[in-house]
Amino acid sequence: MLTSDRRRARIAERVEYKGHVSVAELMRDMRVSRMTVYRDLALLEAEGRLHRVRCGATAFPSARFEDGADWMTWRLTQRQAA
Repeated sequence: MLTSDRRRARIAERVEYKGHVSVAELMRDMRVSRMTVYRDLALLEAEGRLHRVRCGATAFPSARFEDGADWMTWRLTQRQAA
């Protein structure tokens, strides 16, 4: 079983990669309850890592980065920091 910190990190990575995740998908893949997913999404939103929407979460608009290279540089620094 994943620790809560690792689970939230995986959720954030999935949202960044896919752009959107559903609560049902996270429940199934992480093998946790709906309330656990809701709590994780609330914490990640408070940290500014995603935006909660009905039945899931989305990544913030890509306007945060000038282009794909900026995003990749940011993503690599995030992985190295972890």
